[in-house]
Amino acid sequence: MDNTKRGQAAIEFLVTYGWAIMAAMLVIGALAYFGMTNPATSLPDKCIFSNSFECKDYHLDSTTLKLQLINIAGESVYGAPNIIANITDTGAGCTIDGNPTILEPEDTINITCSTLPDSPLSTKEKNRIKLTVTYAKTPSGYSHVSLGEIYTTVQ
Repeated sequence: MDNTKRGQAAIEFLVTYGWAIMAAMLVIGALAYFGMTNPATSLPDKCIFSNSFECKDYHLDSTTLKLQLINIAGESVYGAPNIIANITDTGAGCTIDGNPTILEPEDTINITCSTLPDSPLSTKEKNRIKLTVTYAKTPSGYSHVSLGEIYTTVQ
């Protein structure tokens, strides 16, 4: 076999793989262009709290976060004098409907936070807001903290 035949086989080999690589790059480019590779669009909304509380419902708009928490501690939780909720990143306080001093098991509290970080938020984008809820396990006991994170789309 002469050198020209060997050279032609090498070129055909490289061209074939070149077309395959170019097609793969076009597919990846199209996926990136249409936002398919953005994890924020593919991750689900979530609301997670540590000990004592569970999210029942939540809603985030451009300036306000509203959420409803359930006492799942299996015992009453107390405030000193009230249960307190704050946005962790900024320390901004949130209001709790009725300012309960005691929350029985399975009772719910409604929390509204109107001072959000980076407010107003862009609609249709995902945002993460971290909350701190402070309470006590006895009427005059030590403070305990429940940390929460809401990751949802702005309505």
